[in-house]
Amino acid sequence: MNWSLLIQEWKLLPSVALEIIASPWLLVTIALGGILGMIVGMLPGISAVMAMSLLIGFVFRVPTDIGLGLLIAIYVGAMAAGGVTAIMVNIPGTPAAAATVMDGFPLAKQGRVKEAVEASFSASFMGEILGEITTLLFLPFIAVIALKLGDWEIFLVALLGITLAGALAGKNPLKGWISALLGLIVAMVGMEDIWAYPRFGYTPELVRGFAFVPALIGLFGLSEVFTVLRQTHPYQVTGEGGRVLINFRLIKNNMVTIIRSVLVAVGIGIVPGVGESAACWISYDMARRRSKRREYFGQGEVEGVIAAESANSATSGGALIPSLVFGIPGSGPTAILIAGMLMYGVRPGPLLMIERPGFVAEIVILFWLSAIATRAGAILISPYFIRILSSPREILLPVAGALGVLGAWAAGFTLFDVYAMFAFGVVGFILRQRDFPLAPMVLGILVGRLADTSLRRALLTYSSDIGAMLIRPIGLVLLAVVVFTVVSQLRAYSKKKKLGEIGV
Repeated sequence: MNWSLLIQEWKLLPSVALEIIASPWLLVTIALGGILGMIVGMLPGISAVMAMSLLIGFVFRVPTDIGLGLLIAIYVGAMAAGGVTAIMVNIPGTPAAAATVMDGFPLAKQGRVKEAVEASFSASFMGEILGEITTLLFLPFIAVIALKLGDWEIFLVALLGITLAGALAGKNPLKGWISALLGLIVAMVGMEDIWAYPRFGYTPELVRGFAFVPALIGLFGLSEVFTVLRQTHPYQVTGEGGRVLINFRLIKNNMVTIIRSVLVAVGIGIVPGVGESAACWISYDMARRRSKRREYFGQGEVEGVIAAESANSATSGGALIPSLVFGIPGSGPTAILIAGMLMYGVRPGPLLMIERPGFVAEIVILFWLSAIATRAGAILISPYFIRILSSPREILLPVAGALGVLGAWAAGFTLFDVYAMFAFGVVGFILRQRDFPLAPMVLGILVGRLADTSLRRALLTYSSDIGAMLIRPIGLVLLAVVVFTVVSQLRAYSKKKKLGEIGV
């Protein structure tokens, strides 16, 4: 990567921005795409990837800037709104919003709905803006790091995300890690990716494996429905309604947390398939460790929502780096984005800045405008979705369950996915009753297949020479962080147990 090419992109930013702003149809498309993405993000089971995939055929029929602008706006809108249902219904709208549940839902139960949603959208907005700035500033440097990441490092990043999720998602880290292990076991079901050998393939459906969307809906959505049905007096989310504005005071007071989360998210976001989900947990952990109110994390701390949501949105910047520089999708949505680029004759890769000067600047500006459009859309429609999601639990959750069934069906258009969703709902309900956190299991299912494949590829590459793998510098640092996390969490848990602060 040549620094002169990047400087050229920086110089082209003003002219490219003026061209985009001078196109009213493009601005309208971004606004509509942002609102559509928000709706997608708030519906459990309807992911940004699904919405972008459905629109890819339409995109081919419109100009390049409008088509890519629509895809990017849906992506940004879905990532920003995924935290809303996590806060108000305890069901993350997107996998990356799982960490938002930790403090968002307790805030809602305390009657601080508007504060939590404002924190979510404000942090998401800042994360998107700062994430793209960081990406544009450090693109060559981060690209060099990305080239150093092999299968061993990808496995360790996945392991770090799972370890942190297990340690942070509950009072007992052992229960969190057991939950994560269950997720890894579920991810192992189906045809493995190296030798194409079926594992636990007792039926043709199991050979295909479990789809992620039905698992997410079942574990978070359906188990929540079962939990409320079991309660004599279901809890009710209450609080001040009104328009959700940008809370500048909140941003100012938590600017250090936002910047730290953005840097972590962009750095971790370059890891294909892992960064988006792991970054929010790593950022959440760093915020908790450095906060003066760390004891309130998990009980309704606004800083926890801000850390998770700013990292959640900033990962799009990190995921763009392997996508644009190497043509390797950093996440599911960026894979659809690459497909859209190829349809327009744009070839992502090392020659992109030479063949298409100003294109990277255009993509960054489209992300910025999408963040602004999403924020404006949130101001307009926030009173309505807060009112809807504040409906009585006994009305809202059955509707969410019905939408969950549709989402599970849409994942693969098979009844097996619907049955799997109900099975995961029962498992999630049982785990809730035993105080096992669900977020680690979801993350284990999400990255388990990639972690398994990456580890086995690394072993094949190094002929099972563990020593050769351990001496890789980046891998050594990641392994040290994983070990430190496990040891420190076990020591903290043991100390609290001796003091009688927590039970078994």
